[in-house]
Amino acid sequence: MERNLPLEPFMLASRVERLERAATSRTRTLTMVLDGVHDPHNLSAVVRSCEGFGLLDLHVVESHAGFRVSKKISQGAEKWLDVHRHCDPAGCIHALWQAGFQLWVAAPGTAHHRVQDLPVDRPLALVFGNERDGASIAMQRAAAGCFQVPMCGFSQSFNVSVAAGIALAFVVEARRQRPQGHGDLSAAERAALVAVWQRRSVRHADRILSRLARSGGPEEECRDAANR
Repeated sequence: MERNLPLEPFMLASRVERLERAATSRTRTLTMVLDGVHDPHNLSAVVRSCEGFGLLDLHVVESHAGFRVSKKISQGAEKWLDVHRHCDPAGCIHALWQAGFQLWVAAPGTAHHRVQDLPVDRPLALVFGNERDGASIAMQRAAAGCFQVPMCGFSQSFNVSVAAGIALAFVVEARRQRPQGHGDLSAAERAALVAVWQRRSVRHADRILSRLARSGGPEEECRDAANR
């Protein structure tokens, strides 16, 4: 990986290695959309699942309530994601279409496609609607189709955060079977990502970078910066 990481001297070597290792499994060609999901517990659990499965982007349609997470549940996973907030489905749809994503909506009990059968050879957005009404009509009309998570019990559906986690597990495993695998960032993209993560990991990063820019190199007085 090409190195241009001025904050690296202020981090433990094991921390730097961990960030670089995590970057190799990250992707921007699989994303999750929460269309009107408003319960902070569900939002937080989905955030944690997205980060755990290597996603970098999460799209949230704030049609019912603003994006709020419980750090006790998310365990700080939102720190490693780019959360894109949209005031309505139309804005989210436009952004995803512009980026070349195909949308698939989770619809328990009514979908003809299984999550195992979703296309993983192109940018894919998994859409989950709110806890009561499901995905919006606009999102359903914009989608390539609907899918369901397999169930074999008497319950008619999973909690949205559980369903999202299961769906990600199926899709990520299918992506891992591809020749290019699941993590698909270029070397340059990985290096840029690690630089961003280092900035989020080092206390007073902006102050340190400002001092380095003025001095042209690390200063001893900055070396007491600790990892978050």
